[in-house]
Amino acid sequence: MTTEELSDTHGLPAAPSLLSTAHERIEPLLREAVGALQPELRRVCGYHFGWSQPDGSPTYGVTPEPPLRAALTLCAAGASETGRDGSATDPTAAALPGAAAVELVHNWASLHDDVMDGEALRHGRSAVWAVYGTGWAVLAGDALLGAATRRVLPTGADPEAEGAVLRLLTRTTSRLVSGRSAELALRRRAPEGISVEEYAVVAGARRSSLLECALAGGALLAGADERVVEALTRAGHHLGVAAQVARDIEDLWSGTALSGRPVMSGLREGGPSLPLIAALRAGNPAARTLAQSLGGGPACPPPPDELAALIDHAGGRAAADEISAWQLTEALTQLDKAALPPATHAALTALFRHTVARG
Repeated sequence: MTTEELSDTHGLPAAPSLLSTAHERIEPLLREAVGALQPELRRVCGYHFGWSQPDGSPTYGVTPEPPLRAALTLCAAGASETGRDGSATDPTAAALPGAAAVELVHNWASLHDDVMDGEALRHGRSAVWAVYGTGWAVLAGDALLGAATRRVLPTGADPEAEGAVLRLLTRTTSRLVSGRSAELALRRRAPEGISVEEYAVVAGARRSSLLECALAGGALLAGADERVVEALTRAGHHLGVAAQVARDIEDLWSGTALSGRPVMSGLREGGPSLPLIAALRAGNPAARTLAQSLGGGPACPPPPDELAALIDHAGGRAAADEISAWQLTEALTQLDKAALPPATHAALTALFRHTVARG
């Protein structure tokens, strides 16, 4: 994915084409990683990625999940137009292992999340745990995490950069676990007692951490300087919060969830939802009505349509829209500060906007 390939024929980057190119480049690495697993785990992971049916036979016409994190990694590698060795070769080639690694980590987290949430569907197909059982889903996730680490083990080509990326990936997995723990702790609390700041901390660990890793890892592997890596890390943080808020909005009002999850599933699971948090803290009569409607606790929630209308009337949707837009603006501001080559900047801008639009 050279800087020229990061744009469509009109010179303007198109997120779907960037995602498609990233898919073409990393799928062989993902298949290689899965192919090295024990046979039963190969079958389970192959099903999870959409490559096969539950019995292991090939699938046809299954649309894979867009590899957003890999695309961010490969585009961020365009921060260096020459690569670490100063040559004119494609600088994104060095970032391929990192791109595969972040996708493997994302899928590890997805497998475990589905088990913990009892989510029976993922992108329109039965979740792994619902097909094979929770034990296989947990093992498959662990296997993908191990494969991700192996992707970025230092090879000697550039020990300093490779070591930095391995440490970054390790910190990221730790943050994902801590963020999931913090989210589960928030689920035990009444939503009116959760602050927007607490929500942002959890969203940063749960959603931003891997986006930060993708962007910073791509830049590191391509030889970008520390200033660029830091700016991209900050951009990834704001992007993750913006996307999480957008997902909460989608969960309540999209009609059909773009993420493939059932509408209002996040709210039903008891996870912190920014529109609800903001509505309850609005201090207006509608907020008090909303609080009273939730007085029966999680076991007696209002009907979904009524709850969504109450949150909207109290100002929760407007507040969430404003926060998501502000976080995206901050992400783009940090992207500007990275002073990237024009084509790379344009490609990442397109991916940032796409990420938030898709929730």
